[in-house]
Amino acid sequence: MSHNQVICSNCGLDNICLPRGLSQAEIDNISKVVKAKKTIQRGDFIYREGDNFKGILAIKSGSAKLIANDSHGNEHILNILLPGELLGFDGLSTEKHGCAAIALETMTFCILPADSMDQLFQNVPSLTRELFRHSGEKMLEDKNQLVLSKRPAEERLAYFLISLSERLKRRGFSSSEFKLSLTRQEIGNHLGLALETVSRLLKKFQDDGLIMVQNRFIQIKDIMSLRALLQPLD
Repeated sequence: MSHNQVICSNCGLDNICLPRGLSQAEIDNISKVVKAKKTIQRGDFIYREGDNFKGILAIKSGSAKLIANDSHGNEHILNILLPGELLGFDGLSTEKHGCAAIALETMTFCILPADSMDQLFQNVPSLTRELFRHSGEKMLEDKNQLVLSKRPAEERLAYFLISLSERLKRRGFSSSEFKLSLTRQEIGNHLGLALETVSRLLKKFQDDGLIMVQNRFIQIKDIMSLRALLQPLD
């Protein structure tokens, strides 16, 4: 096997990335074509808006943000991607990416090349189901984010922290202690809040005993009280 390939069954993200729900034979088929990319640094582009679609990417370590720029050149953070999550779906329909993806910290990722996908769909039929599942999860998260954008600032930030906690837990990481890869300015951009509002609410949550904040490190101390701030998103 060449040095730029990765064996999915031996990956630390087994069962939370593409392999989840697939048989060993199907995982072996994917392993033959999945390629590991080099490590990239914070601020590096994974792909830019308008780039040709080269495949679906799975984050192995680190995190990324999906961004779009408006007509005035202002950056809007559409989503945050964590280890074990997939990106690149925005390039499937037109074969060109509709937004850009940027590393939020040192990160590595694997790629399921576009030129191998048709072959894989034939050899691994359940891969289609897995990609639909990932795409569906993203659509649900986007829906929640849209509904949340109309809610009070306190709810937006509480949901953001709870969502990160739950997504990290699903991927085997600590759900109560984690580092924010976004700056407070970026959190505000993502949630549609002013920097001062984000800082004020983080301090309020800390004063109320819900979280502990130290620079970018967050410790969730009372998840139930944090959830109590949320109204149903349906």
